[in-house]
Amino acid sequence: MKDITDKTIYTVRQFNNALRNLLETRYRSVWVEGEISGLSTPSSGHVYFMLKEGNSVLRCVLFRNHLFSSRVRPMEGSRVLVHGQISYYEPRGNLQCIVTYLEEAGEGALRRAFELLKQKLAAEGLFDSAHKSSLPEIPRTIGIVTSDSGAALHDILATLKRRYPAARVIVYPTLVQGESAVDEIVRSIDLARRRAETDLLIIARGGGSLEDLQAFNDEKVARCVFECEIPVISGVGHETDFTICDLVADHRAPTPTAAAELASPDLAQLKQRFDYLRDRIRNNTENFIRGHQQTLDYHCSRLQGPARKLNQYRSAFKTLHRQIRFLAETGILRKRALYQRRETSMHALSPNLKIQRLGESLEVLRRSAASHARLRISALTRETAHLQDSIQLMSPQHTLDRGYAIAQNENDKVITGPEQVKPGEPLRISVSRGRFNVTANER
Repeated sequence: MKDITDKTIYTVRQFNNALRNLLETRYRSVWVEGEISGLSTPSSGHVYFMLKEGNSVLRCVLFRNHLFSSRVRPMEGSRVLVHGQISYYEPRGNLQCIVTYLEEAGEGALRRAFELLKQKLAAEGLFDSAHKSSLPEIPRTIGIVTSDSGAALHDILATLKRRYPAARVIVYPTLVQGESAVDEIVRSIDLARRRAETDLLIIARGGGSLEDLQAFNDEKVARCVFECEIPVISGVGHETDFTICDLVADHRAPTPTAAAELASPDLAQLKQRFDYLRDRIRNNTENFIRGHQQTLDYHCSRLQGPARKLNQYRSAFKTLHRQIRFLAETGILRKRALYQRRETSMHALSPNLKIQRLGESLEVLRRSAASHARLRISALTRETAHLQDSIQLMSPQHTLDRGYAIAQNENDKVITGPEQVKPGEPLRISVSRGRFNVTANER
């Protein structure tokens, strides 16, 4: 047992919000049957009432925009079947059903049977788009399965005559209402299948109650339509009517007139397309003929007789002869000029001429060398004399000639100062024209 202390506490707003989400998610689409009570129709146009069943009531609202699509108008005390969505109004904690469709309760059983069959066939894949056939763009023969005395056939034929009078129409008369209508419809579809004389098939009838359309909500009709190899258009009832036949058919039209429009091309559009294709074929044909005519004219212009061809060859031969002669003469002249140029080049490259030029160059070099040698010898002679004079001026003999003398001791060491001489030391004195010995005295 769960501990009561382990609990989640909601505020009133949180709980109402959670309850609203739960109800509106779970009961997004519901059918409810009951008796109308407390009907109210204010000036807004909306209808408010209660659905009552014994001691149980359900608050309902039918908004103005859905009132016109319902089969009946709600009346106090009438028993009805409504389709809608459960809504929960949080501020007041009120639950209500927002009604989108309303019909008499007598149709409730048929509606439930319709929904059950719809779910069954949908589960088997009879409504899948993969099984749908496309309609022929331009059908030659159109088959119609409907009552031959009903307004639906008249509307379909009038529409086909207006839009596409070239179509061949085959009518398969059948009952569309009553106990034997189902077998009649199945028999007519099977007949069209066996004959295979139509390009598509229209199954149609006018509008009515759910009971009136019951034949087109029968499983045998649905399976017969599904197995039909001919593309089928279902145009049963008015725009708000929806049958099992509509779901199984290859294409659904809201009305018989719309089914005829869906099955037939528009004559004006066909004419416009025909005019376009005709003009295109004409232009292509004219261009084709014009092109081949130009080719023919070209080849005709190239056709020539034998004499004209020989004259052309003769003229071409003369032209080639002149060109060959001109080329030959021009070639000889070019060869002669080339020979003269090469002869001149060979003469210029002759060894004797080259030896002569080298001898002349050698003589010029010899004369230049002799001239440079004489100039160099003269310069060197002057430089030598200058150096001799410089040496003479700087020689010790020149100094002695000027009256100077050189004193040397016994070791031939030159005396440059009195501190180098001792008293009584013998000295040798050199003068300009000889030498003599002396003895040093005291200083």
